[in-house]
Amino acid sequence: MHVITRQALEAARIYRSVGAISTQLLRESTYRAWERSHLQGANPRAMQVEQLSSLELERTVEKQEDLIEAVRPYAQILSQAAGKAHHAVMLSDNRAVLLNLWADDQTLQLDSFPHPGALLSEGVAGANGIGTPLAEESYAEIVGTEHFIEGFSPFTCQGIPLRNQKGEILGVFSISVRSFESSWKLKELFFCACAGIESEFILANLKADLLQVLLCNSNDYQVLEKLQQDLVQAHQSARLRMDLSSRMLLGNRIDYAKQLIQQAEQSIEIFRLRANFWRELAASETGKVKTLSIIDSIRNLIELLATEATIRKVVVVAPPLDDPINITVLENSFLRRLLRYFLRAFEEAGAGGTVQLEVKRNLKENLAQINFIIIPKLKKFSLNPNFYTLTLPLKPSP
Repeated sequence: MHVITRQALEAARIYRSVGAISTQLLRESTYRAWERSHLQGANPRAMQVEQLSSLELERTVEKQEDLIEAVRPYAQILSQAAGKAHHAVMLSDNRAVLLNLWADDQTLQLDSFPHPGALLSEGVAGANGIGTPLAEESYAEIVGTEHFIEGFSPFTCQGIPLRNQKGEILGVFSISVRSFESSWKLKELFFCACAGIESEFILANLKADLLQVLLCNSNDYQVLEKLQQDLVQAHQSARLRMDLSSRMLLGNRIDYAKQLIQQAEQSIEIFRLRANFWRELAASETGKVKTLSIIDSIRNLIELLATEATIRKVVVVAPPLDDPINITVLENSFLRRLLRYFLRAFEEAGAGGTVQLEVKRNLKENLAQINFIIIPKLKKFSLNPNFYTLTLPLKPSP
């Protein structure tokens, strides 16, 4: 028996005997969860939890259909990694109502295990892998007898609140397994899956933003749509790596699985950064002048255009990134203008060509210049390459 489980078992015996919660035997996070469970009246001897009525569950699931569909592929990946081991991957709403679960057949047949419609808040179900992350508003792990009610003690659970881009909690994603060792093996993939789910929320917003661009009859719609498709492909690549890593975990090829998970995490982070910049490009102009870093704007756009440059077989040579040159511009207008200059330079450079960028200050006129130096493949050694210059106002000195 794991030491955490052994100590929690003794803490449970003491609590059921005299109603005292031991600070010495429980981990700090578990102690807080037990204290909340006690104060809210959870029954530690309960073997199963309360359920919504069939009608209430149907209405709740209907409202949360988009959330369930966003989670589904990642839940299936985790369930696949767990294999034949007793497990359940679960999703709740932001009230700790269980919406769906993906589990092995034996776990699904357990009467004591929660099913869709189960009420899993700490006030009803005590410390558990859904209610506790929701109460803590962060990741939580409940090992075996750390569960407040007896019916959940065979399982080790992990849970994380799922947040949208505003930071609002939409629900909780959780996985329960019979052994602490299995929980540990799946932990990195679990975290990666949660990041993947939250990137699904970002992707849904991108599609709404693109529709808004179309409604505004923007001349940039087609290029923004293409860049969004590149983002979608990057996002799908991360999910494919997760799927492959789950197969490696199932085959106990742990080291290879970890490498794939790390690659998936990096892909998700790149997707998030590029998606945020894409939204700045796609946003309607606010009419407010902002101070921006030229170097940061160029770097972000080069990264967003990486796939486009690869397809066109154009090499982009960035300027030195250590010179902070700030400009004062209308943000969205500037970024779209910069995008057009890049695409024009790509077109003129052609396959095998190079686009070299340099940034200069003109202090006399308080201007910054971005030079796009275009070197087609057949003119690699030309002394007179073509170039375009974008001139911008520098940030006024204080």
